[in-house]
Amino acid sequence: MITLKSAEHIELIKVAGRICADTLSYLSLLVQPGVTGLQIDKLADDFIQAHGGTAACKGYDGFPASLCVSVNSGAVHCIPNNTPFRPGDVVKLDLVVDYNGWKADSAITVLIPPVLPAVRKLAENTYSALLDGIRACVEGNTVQNISQAVYAARSDPSIGVIKEFTGHGIGRDIHEPPQIPNFVSKDKNALLVAGMVVCVEPIFCLGDPAIYHKKGEWNTWMFSGQPVAHFEHTILITSGKPEILTLRKEEVGLWVL
Repeated sequence: MITLKSAEHIELIKVAGRICADTLSYLSLLVQPGVTGLQIDKLADDFIQAHGGTAACKGYDGFPASLCVSVNSGAVHCIPNNTPFRPGDVVKLDLVVDYNGWKADSAITVLIPPVLPAVRKLAENTYSALLDGIRACVEGNTVQNISQAVYAARSDPSIGVIKEFTGHGIGRDIHEPPQIPNFVSKDKNALLVAGMVVCVEPIFCLGDPAIYHKKGEWNTWMFSGQPVAHFEHTILITSGKPEILTLRKEEVGLWVL
């Protein structure tokens, strides 16, 4: 069941969103050759705690880390490890912050130079899809309006959409109704109402979007070995413009409704 958030709960989610955004801004500067996912994970946990929050992923269904660190053809939910980042890597950081029981979720893609033109295009297209999806987060629209906006933002048929993972509602739990696919699904069409908090989360890849993971494991990979880009924001549905609760300082000016 979709739950509307009270003004008090929205304020707590906003604090979680601010911590989440600031953490990702900080981490994005540290993703460099020679640094490992485990180092990034430790720095994330320390930063979140220093700002009054907790890493909501840690311990979630047995997940052992503070955030997901998926590299290159790692699609989503990859556990940070000791492999150093290398030039040309595509590093996805997916983070959920809890503040007093209320959560905010965001993801970024960091490209380590040198960047292949096709990879840069993939990342830019995925981010554009995020913004287009957010623009559809207007009271009176439906989940299908968001899904259509995200899917239509693909600039090239060579860019694939990973359909197994979706945007979602968020609040006390990391994943709440409604599911928000990155393609139009006829059975996912909830009405958007002021007071809803949702996550828009495009996950695009180069080429064939088929994925695999071993049963009981978190890490998810592309069969093709091609790179993935992933962006996500937590959005408050209002009676006017959508409000991005995880907007990073470096994004101010990029977001225009």
